[in-house]
Amino acid sequence: MPGGETFFPPVQYSPIWFIIGVVIIALVIGWYLFVLLLTRRRPDPVEFVGSIPELTTSVRDAYLGRIDEVGRRYAHGDVSYSQAHHELSALVRSFAAQAQGVRAQFMTLDDLRRTPHHDLAATVERLYPGAFSGATAGSIDDATARASELVRSWN
Repeated sequence: MPGGETFFPPVQYSPIWFIIGVVIIALVIGWYLFVLLLTRRRPDPVEFVGSIPELTTSVRDAYLGRIDEVGRRYAHGDVSYSQAHHELSALVRSFAAQAQGVRAQFMTLDDLRRTPHHDLAATVERLYPGAFSGATAGSIDDATARASELVRSWN
């Protein structure tokens, strides 16, 4: 038989299969890490509770002026209905942060509800429909009044 005495070495696999295997294993490990990190329980927000009376008065006056300014800018057509509500929400959140150290700018509405500042959560909740409804016109007098009342009554 011709060629019967010749030695044929084992067939070598391409190195690409090793690379593909390593990539698949890395993807599976990465997926598990992603799922574990995504579904872990978030810690409750930590909040500094303590008011500084001198700071609160000066901060209160500054924020009342900013809230009135949003109302004036809306009346002049410089900001839209939705933008005005977004700005008012940002202002009351920032006020809470400066007046008492509440990290409200970084909290969701559910996080705000879990804090002892229920008035802040209620005000932000009342501003959401105007901010996210897609409405283009309407009166923002109620929204500015609520924001001003929160700032005035904050203790």
